[in-house]
Amino acid sequence: MKKLIIIACCSIFLISCADREVIDEIQVVNAIGFDYDKDEDKIRGTILYPIFKYGPTEEPSIIAAKGDSSFDVPLHLNVKSSLPLAFGQLRSVIIGEDYAKHGMRDLVNTLARNPDLGRTIKVAITDGNAHEMLSSVTRKKIKDYQFISNLIDQNIKTENLPRTNLQTFLFSFFSDDRDPFLPLLSQEKDAIKLEGVALFKNEKYISSIDMKEAFLMKLLLDGTKHGRYTMDMKHKGHSGEVILENLRTKTNYELKGNRHNPIIVVHLNIDGLVKEFPQWLKLTKPSNVNMLEKKLTTNLEKDSDRLIKKLQKLGVDPICFTDYVRSRTRNFDSQRFRENYSDMDIHVKAHVNLVQTGISQ
Repeated sequence: MKKLIIIACCSIFLISCADREVIDEIQVVNAIGFDYDKDEDKIRGTILYPIFKYGPTEEPSIIAAKGDSSFDVPLHLNVKSSLPLAFGQLRSVIIGEDYAKHGMRDLVNTLARNPDLGRTIKVAITDGNAHEMLSSVTRKKIKDYQFISNLIDQNIKTENLPRTNLQTFLFSFFSDDRDPFLPLLSQEKDAIKLEGVALFKNEKYISSIDMKEAFLMKLLLDGTKHGRYTMDMKHKGHSGEVILENLRTKTNYELKGNRHNPIIVVHLNIDGLVKEFPQWLKLTKPSNVNMLEKKLTTNLEKDSDRLIKKLQKLGVDPICFTDYVRSRTRNFDSQRFRENYSDMDIHVKAHVNLVQTGISQ
């Protein structure tokens, strides 16, 4: 028995040594960016990777190279690296605006066929250049090679960004009944921030929505436990801003009409907390709480209907209304639905319940 324990301990020790030796012999890539060079008709790839120094310190660094396609880019990057590139720890893929508008079919196929990539990695569009965005991570103000993936992840979990990763994007991209979307990033000097959500149609990035609209989209998709909604309020000669923090939302769809003329009603039941409100609004009075609930309900319905009309005008369906109607309609005609989608009656009925109004003096 003792011999078996000794052999097992030695095996674990040797395996750990071998793993450390392998890690020291590869370049672990954390992020990769793709840009389209119109002048040369080439794809530029940029990788972000950590350089491990003595002790726990790490320094992010980049390598860039151009290729004829997204498939060729890793080959050209490899010849510029002193160690073989390993993409098994890839956390984010950043796509430049020009590349996304040019068409992403080749890149998506490359990502989908790569068995080394985890399906939970974050994919995002930048409103500028992916190379410049990854370069900014190496500068002093950020200095975190996982900053972009962490930025997206925490905004999904705690703020207004709808749930998205490589898996959900691929599912929507290859689906006939839904359109994909991705986080939209922007850059201000050395800072990186979420700008909104990028919308896709026919494999191309065509438009975007801001973070307030992203919150509404998050509610319409499947409900959520997080996010904030801002409303400008006027009452009895006073004006101010109210911020609603969503605690939980239940989202249900209702299908009316017939298969030739479907009507979709989205029911939102929101339990929320008033995070900020003007001093003149006394929420210790039940009448004021009821009044605020009604105003929030009305504004949420108007803003949600406005967002849906915007998506209908663009001809995109990231909320998956097509998929919903298909699942409940016999002999569903996808092409006919798409043709009528822009004029379809889709509206929202909301109910806001303020379960907390903060601490009042």
